[in-house]
Amino acid sequence: MLRDPRPRVLLPTVPRTGLWLPVAACVALAALSLLRPSAPTYDPWAWIIWGREILHLDLNTIDGPSWKPLPVLFTTPFALFGDSAAPALWLVVARAGSLGALVVAYRLASRLGGIAAGVLVVALFLASPWFVRHGLLGNSEGLLILFVLWAVDRHLSGRHGQAFALAVAAGLLRPEAWPFLLLYALWLLWRDRSRLPWLAGGLALLPILWLLPELWGSGDLWRASERANTPNPNSPAFAEFPSIAVLGRWALLPTPPAWVGMGAALVLGLRERAWRRPGPMGGMAVLAVAWLVLVMLMTEAGYSGNERYLLAPTALLYVVGAAGLARLAARLVPTRPGRVAAAAIAALAVGGCVIWGADRLPFLLRDVRFQAKVAEDLDVAIARAGGRDAILACGTPFTNEFLVQLLAWKLKVHGERIELEPSAGGNVMFAARDWLGGRVDPPLDALEGRRDRELAAKTAHWRVETACGA
Repeated sequence: MLRDPRPRVLLPTVPRTGLWLPVAACVALAALSLLRPSAPTYDPWAWIIWGREILHLDLNTIDGPSWKPLPVLFTTPFALFGDSAAPALWLVVARAGSLGALVVAYRLASRLGGIAAGVLVVALFLASPWFVRHGLLGNSEGLLILFVLWAVDRHLSGRHGQAFALAVAAGLLRPEAWPFLLLYALWLLWRDRSRLPWLAGGLALLPILWLLPELWGSGDLWRASERANTPNPNSPAFAEFPSIAVLGRWALLPTPPAWVGMGAALVLGLRERAWRRPGPMGGMAVLAVAWLVLVMLMTEAGYSGNERYLLAPTALLYVVGAAGLARLAARLVPTRPGRVAAAAIAALAVGGCVIWGADRLPFLLRDVRFQAKVAEDLDVAIARAGGRDAILACGTPFTNEFLVQLLAWKLKVHGERIELEPSAGGNVMFAARDWLGGRVDPPLDALEGRRDRELAAKTAHWRVETACGA
């Protein structure tokens, strides 16, 4: 597997600390981040809605993103704390997961390439807009990266039961993890057949938690798969060669310093002839490439090939690249100056990350703040339009496709109650921009021609028009 008993380069390693201190620090920092304007984005709003619906035994998953079990295991108890607290609590979990991913990435890169590699991999993540954006907006990719990297770390430490449990958690976030989880379970079973009961139990959680809630919420066991097979118009699935389109999109994810690090890891592997006996870095690289290939094949089969499907393998390659760059520098100068060389190269790479991130992250942070203000302002718009009951009595609410789940949450209705365009009978339009550079949607003339059209509310971010009919 990934274990390599042959230490090749002596590098400073990260000190081992207890689990609770970094966990508490990540949760505390995530909670403090809510002092800034914060709100979830489309998928997390759906998970928060489903948590509330499960609590009231009224789950409806007909509309919205694909079902994802692990977030709803959190949002269901969070619904007990009320409509104001539930979104905030989920944001704390998602952001703490992203911060935890940084901690584990640092630990893993440090054990493979020294402290310089640990510092570099953290810089690589923080300079990557996709990592920062998904964490701030409450998506689950930070948690996925945390579980994948932590599972690798636990495996390298010989804690195979913990590694399997973390891999199961990753499998409750992304189905692409399932083949690798199954292979790992078979390897564990081959080593010790007494593990069969808990291995079977862990694997059984996947179909139970992925399929049965969909049967309850939509009446269709395979609704999540069908939803993933209905990609957006800009999906790689519609390209002439979907797999090549996926690979092209993935190539844009790593930052230039990350590409340098991955190149260094490749050179190091060639120098050490790692293909003869792959160590931890080689094993992680193989896992990442296999994951990428799996996403490419799934996209050829009609799945959307979304960028988010590619983030776990990218994270693995970030760790490999950071460790490879530090180890190659120390390898080229295999004495005390080698450590200085590794630190200097890592410092240059960190500087490159800062320059790269400084050009992109400011707009991203402004956009996150903007989306939080849009969510906050919707309460004002609903109140000025007469409140929830008056709006629903008027007719069918419709809004921007990316704001459907937000509006459903605020109006306390199922996602399927919110439309994307006016329908026959009464209608209530909620028009807004869903991101800082976007256009107002639905178009402001969506109810044009209706004699009963009225401006019900106008706020800093929303325009609400009604056409209640008879």
